[in-house]
Amino acid sequence: MATRAKKKVHFPKTRLAELAARAGGLTRDDAVDGAMKSLESMTALANAEICKSIAAMEKIVFGSGATLDAAAMLAIQAYADQVVTLAGTFGHTTLDAAARSLCDMTDGLQRAGMHDRQPIAVHVQALHLMAPGAMSLSPEHCEKLLGELAKVAGHFSFGSLAAESSLDDVEIIAAAAK
Repeated sequence: MATRAKKKVHFPKTRLAELAARAGGLTRDDAVDGAMKSLESMTALANAEICKSIAAMEKIVFGSGATLDAAAMLAIQAYADQVVTLAGTFGHTTLDAAARSLCDMTDGLQRAGMHDRQPIAVHVQALHLMAPGAMSLSPEHCEKLLGELAKVAGHFSFGSLAAESSLDDVEIIAAAAK
């Protein structure tokens, strides 16, 4: 029985490989602690940006008539997406859920060719109530508020953007090939 000669694999020397091989640096726990402290230092700035986004949405929604044009819908969606990002990053879980619901509602209305202001306005008002620095809602009130937003979304039967984006790569490629 002949033995095979083992292949030698040569990895190119990169700056990253050299830096990783050096002694010293931070431990994983120290790096995580540093990142958490950095996030904590940015909380006030993030909360201010969340409030600015909500105020901008209120201006769009309540400064219009019974319908919103396509540009207004896109602007609402962009501001809501920013709230989702910041709320999720900085631990505002109920605000994150309400903003995701607004994204789903806005996207669903756009896909259906509808430009109703009322379901968007309800979501924006909910965001206002949950905004950092606003009145403090109990977990029960937040849960009730999210439940009511789910009823609004259920009325229109729009799917969740998160559920749609959970398709695996094979399904996405197959859908694109059709």
